[in-house]
Amino acid sequence: MINGKYLYETHMHTAEASKCSDSPAREFIQRYQDFGYDGLFITDHFYRGNCGVDRSLPWPEFVNRFVSGYEHAKEEGDKRGMPVFFGWEENIDGDEYLIYGLDKRFMLEHPDMIHWTRQEQYREVRAAGGCVVQAHPFRARDYIRDIWLSPYFCDAAEGVNATNEDVWNTLAMRYAASVGLPVTAGSDNHHVLTMRSEKLAGVMFDDPLTSGQDYVRHILRHDPIGLFLPHPVLPYTDDMRPEKPLYWLERDGTAVPGKTIA
Repeated sequence: MINGKYLYETHMHTAEASKCSDSPAREFIQRYQDFGYDGLFITDHFYRGNCGVDRSLPWPEFVNRFVSGYEHAKEEGDKRGMPVFFGWEENIDGDEYLIYGLDKRFMLEHPDMIHWTRQEQYREVRAAGGCVVQAHPFRARDYIRDIWLSPYFCDAAEGVNATNEDVWNTLAMRYAASVGLPVTAGSDNHHVLTMRSEKLAGVMFDDPLTSGQDYVRHILRHDPIGLFLPHPVLPYTDDMRPEKPLYWLERDGTAVPGKTIA
């Protein structure tokens, strides 16, 4: 706990399923407990992202291997008394989305999910009782061609990502406020050995989460979500601009370029 509140990691990756991680899932549990966390979500990179699972495998085997990071973390968490919840991070043309509240069965029943548009993903996830959070909306890295903002096809925005440049987090927070989306925070952690307090973030609640569905309910009800941050978010100034071409996806799917976030 931190200041009497329950603290949760919402964004992290394991070596079992994310190509960019070098740390087995089990190794994270004790380290997060050492830093005062009360639970965590495993959100490995899924099919169209930096996934470490062979995409040529038959769908059931692909899914079983993909969820192994979560399953190993949960086994270790059960031993140590730390709740571990399942999620994933999908990439759609460069922008990425964190999915919460669903499970392996949902994946097994939806092999077509590897082709979903942003709209289709949102519709199917919500229909099944989950929620969608747009991850690090203003991140500008080589693998990202454009910035797509999807206020009608997500339920929250990751306002603070601990691996982001500060200005990207500031823009994300301002964007979320401008469209009335709840904001979350996460570490985007990939490595056990480099875990430091200044590289961690998360969300905080007065009461413990008992399931991934608890988190979904908090987001969908727009409940107050405490943010655990590595340092305060920089105040917005008029000279802060996205570093990639910016597009808004409107409710009808129309892409609108260059719209401001004021």
